[in-house]
Amino acid sequence: MKHRSWFRASVIVLSLALLALSACSRERSGDVQDGGGGPDAVAVTLHDDEFSPDVLRLRAGTEVQVEVHNEGSNQHNFSIDSLNLSTGTVEPGNVVTAALTVPNGTTEYHCTFHPGMSGEIVAR
Repeated sequence: MKHRSWFRASVIVLSLALLALSACSRERSGDVQDGGGGPDAVAVTLHDDEFSPDVLRLRAGTEVQVEVHNEGSNQHNFSIDSLNLSTGTVEPGNVVTAALTVPNGTTEYHCTFHPGMSGEIVAR
């Protein structure tokens, strides 16, 4: 009987951990909308395992829209941990737009699905 309780508790804990990990990489956070942005939106393309461009040079303190296009064959996202911003899952062929205020200095963006897939915003 003790073995079943331990096993059941282990399965519940493992399930909750997997759910939390999955939610972190798939949920939207921040100001994100489906579709394209306005005429001044900055375009970022998601290819499999890279961003294009991988460096955005933007004026610090300005409000910008980053229009994110997934042209890869895998799911991706555009996430900036320091701004609590994530597009959530962007399916191949889809476009989403994230609005943000450009921080001072250099800020990393990345795809939580693919370690090493990253870029940076460099404030000018």
